[in-house]
Amino acid sequence: MHCPGCSSAIEYRPTCGGIQLSRGSKTRYPLRSRVRDFLGENQLCVLAFDALESDVEVQVLLEDSNRMAIDRMGYSDHGHTHSLIVVMNGILLLRQIVRGIEPTIVQEKTGSMQDAELIVLMASYLHDVGMVVSRSNHDIFTVVISSPIIDRVLAQVYPKDRRKQVHVRGHILHAIYCHDQAARPLTVEAGVVGIADALDMTKGRARIPFEAGSVNIHSASAMAIEQVRICEGTEKTVRIEVTMSNASGIFQIQELLEKKIRNAPFLTDHIELYAVMSGTSERIIEEELRIL
Repeated sequence: MHCPGCSSAIEYRPTCGGIQLSRGSKTRYPLRSRVRDFLGENQLCVLAFDALESDVEVQVLLEDSNRMAIDRMGYSDHGHTHSLIVVMNGILLLRQIVRGIEPTIVQEKTGSMQDAELIVLMASYLHDVGMVVSRSNHDIFTVVISSPIIDRVLAQVYPKDRRKQVHVRGHILHAIYCHDQAARPLTVEAGVVGIADALDMTKGRARIPFEAGSVNIHSASAMAIEQVRICEGTEKTVRIEVTMSNASGIFQIQELLEKKIRNAPFLTDHIELYAVMSGTSERIIEEELRIL
């Protein structure tokens, strides 16, 4: 069962609800180009995205974060591809959820929807760069490492408004700090970033450590996840639908994604979460299971 108008983080093709992404796709249309196009007419986001993509320090940090995660720890992807997918998930989720709740920067009358998208973009892109130091406390290390990067990017985005630069930086750093449940997010934008991070759970992300011999409940359950979709909800604002090939994927959904959603209680009332069994799998649960 698939919801109409859904958008997926798995394959790329135009849909009525947005676009679909593929991890490891062989398309000639690069992932970074797809993300940039998805940002659309939000010129603040386009400026920031181009600045991040061309920043040598940022790109080396993403490379080294992945070395720490995959080569040294046998962990899942925490590099450039993960950042791009989290950006896409975050912007898509924000654009869906604003039908039920305004971004905090809009609620507080200190910014616009474009500013909110910029916050989600930058926090999503940079959220794991602290992995170059350690997996433990990487949220804190990321706040420290990313602060000067955020300053120089925001100087390009808001060149004549220093007050706005400082204000938006605070929002971005809060979202980064809260993304891994170190603290409860206190803004809609921060809650969205944490959930967007957990949405990158498909088997492509786990394949490298899994095939290298790091077999545990995290990698095995991730290998069961076939597809993640974000679309308009039926009872709540947003429906998140996770398709899995076998029931082991429930661990991935409940231990990672559900916890991230529940960590942002003001978003819980706006998100319905379903686990869906793929049509070819041997089922020990019904075709779909509502989790939230």
